[in-house]
Amino acid sequence: MALNVLLTILQQGLCYALVAMGVYISYKILDFPDLTVDSSFPLGGVVCISLIQAGCPFIIAILVAFVAGSAAGFITGFLHVKFKISNLLSGIITMTALLSINMACSKGRTLIPYSGSTTLFNNAFIRLFGSDIHIQALGKILILVIVVIIFKFLIDLFLKTKTGFMLRAVGNNEQMCTSLGCNSGKYKILGLVIANGMVGLAGAIYGQYMNYFDNTSGTGMVVIALASVIIGCALFKNLRVVKGTTAVIVGAIIYTAALNVVIAIGVPTTYLKLVMAAIFAIILVLNGFVLNKDRKVKKEVIEDVSKA
Repeated sequence: MALNVLLTILQQGLCYALVAMGVYISYKILDFPDLTVDSSFPLGGVVCISLIQAGCPFIIAILVAFVAGSAAGFITGFLHVKFKISNLLSGIITMTALLSINMACSKGRTLIPYSGSTTLFNNAFIRLFGSDIHIQALGKILILVIVVIIFKFLIDLFLKTKTGFMLRAVGNNEQMCTSLGCNSGKYKILGLVIANGMVGLAGAIYGQYMNYFDNTSGTGMVVIALASVIIGCALFKNLRVVKGTTAVIVGAIIYTAALNVVIAIGVPTTYLKLVMAAIFAIILVLNGFVLNKDRKVKKEVIEDVSKA
């Protein structure tokens, strides 16, 4: 029982880590609370399964899912930058529109099984681990670890470029960047494109892990991602050696562990969304206490220095 829970935590946590890395870019770097995530996640899933069922290799399908998610992010950014719609409302508009698009792509079906198609988790490599489900789970975890590490390093590499530094600058002080002649809107759109591209990719991978596409899988995904980002950043805020992407990966696994432990102790899955919201609220409250405590300490230090 404990082994099954542990393996589930690692698999789901690594899937959610991809979402968390995307939300890390939009929420933490750009300071943009993007609700598009709840629909760009299933968008990636439905695009991926549609292509796989049409005979497309699963790797190509995953990359196209990334592009689909990026397109959703572009629309949100375009609405915000070009039409001056607030960040929350632009995300809500795109999220709502995608609900119909996702349903149309799935032809009105809520659940679509992969039906034995060759996927990221159903291929010759996984079959090397034999038929035991626990051993196969280790193979799936290995694949997820490789995928997460690849995209983590790609994001870290991007953030070290000039464009990445400008992205951070826009998130930290947009007015200053604008006064210096920087087109902050362009960088906002770019950040949302990358962020939702990661979310779409995560939706494609999550669907293959579950072995079916669920049109409702995006519900509450922004809560999972934000909780993962907040947990990870809070845990490692004093350790500059730990990169933000690493922190949110750990945060995603911790949050997933909390959810699975709640389920393991007998809480009905009917109340899972309620539990997710409750855990997220507790995280926000605790994080607020920590921030207030840090501010109080800094204020006392400044006052002591000024008196000296």
